[in-house]
Amino acid sequence: MKQQHKKRLDSLEGSRADKRQPSAVYSLLCFFVLVVSILACSSDNRQTARIPDFPKPGDSSRTEGALRALTRSINQSAPASAYAKRAVLLLEMGRTRDALADIDEAISRNDNAGSYYLTRAQILRALQQPEKALVNAQRAEILGIDTPELYTLQGDLFQQQNQFDKARLYVARALQMAPYDGEAYFFNGLMAAKQGDTVQALALYQQALRLKPRYLEPYNQLASIYRILGDVASALAYNSQALRYFPKNARLSYSRGLIYHTAGKVDSAMTYYQQTVGVQPTYYQAYFQMGLINQKYRNYYAALGNYQRVQQLRPQFPRIDTYLGYCHEQMGQYELAIAAYTKATQQNPADRQAAAGLWRSDRRRYAKSPYNSLFLPDAPAETSTQGRAVLDTTRVRITTIQPKAQVIGDKGDSLRRAVKPIGQN
Repeated sequence: MKQQHKKRLDSLEGSRADKRQPSAVYSLLCFFVLVVSILACSSDNRQTARIPDFPKPGDSSRTEGALRALTRSINQSAPASAYAKRAVLLLEMGRTRDALADIDEAISRNDNAGSYYLTRAQILRALQQPEKALVNAQRAEILGIDTPELYTLQGDLFQQQNQFDKARLYVARALQMAPYDGEAYFFNGLMAAKQGDTVQALALYQQALRLKPRYLEPYNQLASIYRILGDVASALAYNSQALRYFPKNARLSYSRGLIYHTAGKVDSAMTYYQQTVGVQPTYYQAYFQMGLINQKYRNYYAALGNYQRVQQLRPQFPRIDTYLGYCHEQMGQYELAIAAYTKATQQNPADRQAAAGLWRSDRRRYAKSPYNSLFLPDAPAETSTQGRAVLDTTRVRITTIQPKAQVIGDKGDSLRRAVKPIGQN
């Protein structure tokens, strides 16, 4: 009995030892996995800590801080995600060329991320390249991006190319996913305006503002429509609302100048045009409008400077050489006027004002020339009488030519002679 009990104890202890051994191995494995995971997490944290979250819109200090952090991350390890995030920040800051360079670099490192193509489409739209933007947006959709942002973007790109059926399809899809998306209503308004439905466009723009009060584009469109309709008060009201949110926006200042210009308040218009170029010195449209005002009030020297600035910023601005030639002509600079008018007629043979200005300037230059025989010198030259006979008018009787006699016949009367001056009836 004692031996049997001893064997039973030995077998029990052996089974316990067998059970303890797997548990110890399991614990060791768990500890090893935990250590590895901690090291991996710390390594990931070291790599991603330099890529901050996006700051809130309008927080310039955090935006600059995030930009510096992303730049440090790119300089150290250059991950594709850092390039993509920095591209988004640069786009929000208005540095579209730099943003395009960053997103191109991100795509070159990872060409299978749909969000990167979406960002590039947004950048290309900002650069006014809708065809290229649409290609990238479609690529993002193929790679699985299914967001209202993408569909709203595609709706805008299609409406820019006047493909309204496709545009409405994508905007409707965006509204199904996000019924309170202000941008979708805005693009529907753009399509209505392009097709001549001004009432519907106004309603959609106003709905877009109710859903997204800080959306700049509806303010500009509403102010523009009311300005064209002659409702200056409404145009100024929407412009003022936008300026509360964007006080240093050059486009809003220019729009306000246009409103005053249309209303005939040129002093106020000039003030806002000058404010526009103060905020954005490359805003060539404001320089042109200032040139028109100065030209109207015959301040040709200032107008010439405005037009020259337009030509520097936008060499292909329509008919800018005609305006330059007119200022030179009015200032008496006929050689420069002829050169400008000649260039204008070469670029556009149908420009009648340039052709007329060229003819006038050439005539005036000819008249101004000291070699022109039509212009007499200031003092008449003394004529010599030696060697030729001089008529003595004291001895010669000069009779004036009498007017011709006309024969007028009256009814029932004989012919009679009557003297009438030539040229009278």
